[in-house]
Amino acid sequence: MEKKVEQKVKLKRVLGLFEVTLSGLGIILGAGIYTLIGEAANLAGNALWISFILAALVALITGMSYAELASLFPKDSAEFEYIAQASISR
Repeated sequence: MEKKVEQKVKLKRVLGLFEVTLSGLGIILGAGIYTLIGEAANLAGNALWISFILAALVALITGMSYAELASLFPKDSAEFEYIAQASISR
């Protein structure tokens, strides 16, 4: 039988909090607000502000779930570790 050799690769942090925050803000503004505001205003009408509040709630819940995932698997690439652990426990 062949043994599987696991390599422990440690990722380097090259982006700080400021860079990641600006990158996320740029992605949100570029892709979300500027391209979809017209369509959202057409569909939501006067309740456009409610749709933005709902979208902010969804974004908050998504961010919190990623924070919990990162706390459960504190190594680099927490999503990969989660999938690997979930597929093993099946």
